[in-house]
Amino acid sequence: MQPVQPQAPPAPLKRLPLALLAFSLLVAIPSKALADPGQRATVNVAHRAARSPTAPIIGAYYYPWYGPSPTESDDDHQWRHVFRCRLQPPQKPLLACYSSSDSAVIQQHLQQSRRAGLSFWAVSWWGPDSPTDQTFRRDVLAHPDAKDFRFAVLYESTGRLGSFDAPDYSRWTSDLAYLAEHYFTQPNYLKINDRPVLFVYLTRVYFRQRGAAALEEGRRRFGSVYLVGDDVFGPDYQPAWARPFGAVTVYDVYGQSMAIHGATSKAVAALAKNYSAARHAANSAAAAFIPTVAPGYNDSAVRNGHDGVPRYLVDDPNSREGDLFRAAIQQAALPNLDDRAGRLMMVTSFNEWYEDTQIEPTSGAAPPTTADDSPSGRAMTLGFRYEDYGNLYLDILRETAFAP
Repeated sequence: MQPVQPQAPPAPLKRLPLALLAFSLLVAIPSKALADPGQRATVNVAHRAARSPTAPIIGAYYYPWYGPSPTESDDDHQWRHVFRCRLQPPQKPLLACYSSSDSAVIQQHLQQSRRAGLSFWAVSWWGPDSPTDQTFRRDVLAHPDAKDFRFAVLYESTGRLGSFDAPDYSRWTSDLAYLAEHYFTQPNYLKINDRPVLFVYLTRVYFRQRGAAALEEGRRRFGSVYLVGDDVFGPDYQPAWARPFGAVTVYDVYGQSMAIHGATSKAVAALAKNYSAARHAANSAAAAFIPTVAPGYNDSAVRNGHDGVPRYLVDDPNSREGDLFRAAIQQAALPNLDDRAGRLMMVTSFNEWYEDTQIEPTSGAAPPTTADDSPSGRAMTLGFRYEDYGNLYLDILRETAFAP
């Protein structure tokens, strides 16, 4: 998903059709029933015994929208629009140009996630009966290897709530009803303090100083849901903005760091400063904060307007592949883990290949390159070096997840 500046929002992403369904929950509890500030929230992830109690619980944003071949009619979801496939030579996924519904692919993704120390995915969801809904419910949640892993929904607001200029909140409560019926009661659904977790994309656009009636109706009917708002962007985060949510987090790491300062130490420092301020602001409003890291960003094969950045620190002549990610983890994320949210840390992303934020392994077979297939040979890379990184980002995360 593309970075968004609330002051000058781009056109909304593609909207998928709605299937109106109704379902009522039995009992609602207050939406701000958070743990005491001195008490760590409980998170229903598996296999924590082997890890340090201070280590983060790591989740990643996951996209189940890839089709079986680059001949699909839907241009947005074709592999030929993936930046890594436009490099010369290409750096393709280890699993090649896969289909998200393929059971063997899901099995491999779960294995890769366990290798990285991931505990859950926040899965992109575009509405009832959408392709992402069908793949998530039918193929991911029901996969035989998914029983000891955890899953949450990433609610794609741009596909459900309409335009930024004139949002339409009519789907919000019916969507919550659908999620309550089909997801929240699943045994492998992610919960914080026994409350089902719902990540909501771009709350800073859709629910800041508007949408209050929709939020209130959602709280009235589904107060047990633990809402995590994608609400933090830039400095000067305000406590009032966090009050509607159990926790606030960040999806767009690039827009508030690398888009301004490039892939530099200054970008990492800016991100760390933003996170520290946001954590303190959120906590003062009885909400939690969840920091997020991303390995890089380059969406030049799918849209115009954003300068891509490599995955090393360009201001350090000795920097190597993965250093931008390592620095963001150590300097921005780990110092801002929050016990109120069970010390969760998010990764943007496991497999958002269109924006080159993925940690999913590449084949590892191609040599490093600065060239792409544009007429100039560098319109997408901007002359930066890109490496066929293989399992590197899984292993960087594993070092974090299992640190002593």
